[in-house]
Amino acid sequence: MAYISTEEVAAIRKELKAQLPQYKFSVTKHHHSSVTVAFVKGPAFAEYTYFDRYAGEEKEGVLEGHEQLNHHWAEKFYGEENAAIIKKVEEIIKTAPVKAGGREWYDDSDAMTDYFDTAFYMNIHVGKWDKPYVVA
Repeated sequence: MAYISTEEVAAIRKELKAQLPQYKFSVTKHHHSSVTVAFVKGPAFAEYTYFDRYAGEEKEGVLEGHEQLNHHWAEKFYGEENAAIIKKVEEIIKTAPVKAGGREWYDDSDAMTDYFDTAFYMNIHVGKWDKPYVVA
C-alpha cells in the first residue's frame, strides 16, 4: 500500500535543500500516499523546455503558469540538461526516506492486471497552480 510519512517528506525536503541549493522547492504530502516536489524559485532552465512551450512566457523573471513534469520521459521532453536536474530530484525523492529511517522506494505495479503496489507516488512540478516559478 502506498504510504509516505511526514518524517520521510521532511527528509526529502532536507536532502533537496542540501544537494540542490540553487533551487527553492515546495515539498508536500497528499493523502499519505504521494509526495509532490515543485520547483518554486531558481535559475532559468536550459533553452529548450516543454515547460516554456506550453506553460507560458517569462515576464520579469517569472514563468507564468505551471507544469507537471513527466520524470519517466525527461530526456525526451525536456532536453539533456533539464533531464539531469529532474532525474536528480527523482533520485533524491527515492533515496531520502531511507536515510531518515523509512522504507526503500519500490514499484511492483502491474498495470496489465490493474495491480498497483508502490512505496509511494511522486509528482514533480515547475511552479504551482497558484504560484508560478520565479527565475532568480
